Amino acid sequence: MDKRLNELLAMCVLAISVSSSGCSSDGTKSSPGVPGADGRDGVPGADGRDGVPGADGRDGVPGADGRDGVPRPGEQGYLLVAEQEQGHEAIHAYSLPDLSYTGTIRDVLLGNHLGTLVLADGRVIGSDDKHGRIIAIQMNDAGKPSVVSSVAADLGPLAVWGCADAALRHLAVSSGKEGLDQIATVVDLEDFSATPFPITMNLEEELHPFIAGEPAHLFLGVGGAIQAFPLAAVLAGSASAPVANVAINAGSHGPVVSHASGRVYISAKAGTGFDGVNFGVVPFARVALIPWDVDGRSTGQNFRPRLSWDEQYIYGAVPRSLPEGAENWASREVDFHAADIGDASAKRAVLTTGIVSKFQLSRPYAFFANTTADGDFGILVDVDSGSPSFQKVVARIRIDALVNGPMPGVSAAGTQRRGSAITPDGRWAFVSHGGEGKISVINTETRRVVKEIETPTALAGGGYLVAIQPGNTPVDTCMR
Repeated sequence: MDKRLNELLAMCVLAISVSSSGCSSDGTKSSPGVPGADGRDGVPGADGRDGVPGADGRDGVPGADGRDGVPRPGEQGYLLVAEQEQGHEAIHAYSLPDLSYTGTIRDVLLGNHLGTLVLADGRVIGSDDKHGRIIAIQMNDAGKPSVVSSVAADLGPLAVWGCADAALRHLAVSSGKEGLDQIATVVDLEDFSATPFPITMNLEEELHPFIAGEPAHLFLGVGGAIQAFPLAAVLAGSASAPVANVAINAGSHGPVVSHASGRVYISAKAGTGFDGVNFGVVPFARVALIPWDVDGRSTGQNFRPRLSWDEQYIYGAVPRSLPEGAENWASREVDFHAADIGDASAKRAVLTTGIVSKFQLSRPYAFFANTTADGDFGILVDVDSGSPSFQKVVARIRIDALVNGPMPGVSAAGTQRRGSAITPDGRWAFVSHGGEGKISVINTETRRVVKEIETPTALAGGGYLVAIQPGNTPVDTCMR
């Protein structure tokens, strides 16, 4: 026995002298680049302390050491969590599936209104509203996030909307200035150069930019109309009058482009629906309206639409406006709206009551963070067109209520809110606890909260969350 122990110790000494892999106290070699379980060198222990899950896979959370076929940290992507409180702006990163903290970008205000676009190479495109620029964020081999590209843009107080072309070569981002004069900035996503394109709005609405068609055009929702300009002319600085000016309904809030069907849509005011332009025909023509008011349900509009991964549907939440009064937020119903691009029809049914945050969409699920008078929930809606429960609620997962969240019978103004995210494969969903510096992690297979991540900052207002899985080429090329 002593002889065998001496042999093992000798093997460790030899291994240390020729590599950085090291040995554990029992003589077994540890994996390269994987921290030990005792928390040395600033790495939290494997027992789940400090918001880091254990390495044994308890509660449905896989281990972090890659043994027994379990993915290594970062193999399934990353979660980015943006703090947006003034003076504390930051972006924190966590690896998947182990949920370990990998680093922070300081002094960047990731634009919540604009949102992000995650490219197949793992770059996350967004805006830094504090410094007036469009940025690309990426994790290095160790999972540490950084701004790898940036370009100045005339955004005003914030970037508002952004959409890329089908090839993900160019991105158009709109400014949020006061008044009618706005800027659509076209960014080349390869060299990160930028071309500003000034535009005067017809109405004081948010400018909605799209890049679509063959040859590519810059489409701009300018309030009651969508105008089109050849992209080549925009980039050359020679675009003047629009080549098309198609009237649509006013009250715009939220863009969608389906490159497969050749249509751009804008979420128009209550009582109308998704309005837009068919760019698959020449001259460009108005599309058939997809209505909000269907199935006996009325009032409201889908303020944050998302295109399904099969490009057949546009999904979203439609809050009803009754009963009136800010104090009655808990009594108001929120509907799930499903627009069929193929036949311009829609379905609408009650989703929940109360407040629904900006929702997220994976291949199998639409995911909603929901605050109600009866508690807080994460809601999963099946969006797999081959499923028997297609477009139905399949889970309501209870989440600890916000400490300083809205109270029934009192206006929700000034209270804390939530952010949410879901991985493109639908395996993991995340909900922030605004003001509390923590995130609930949901395993969508077991349909329960399996962990809480503690974040370095409080996530005032809920922050902004995005889940990244490199290798996924987005079909929804608009930012959310």
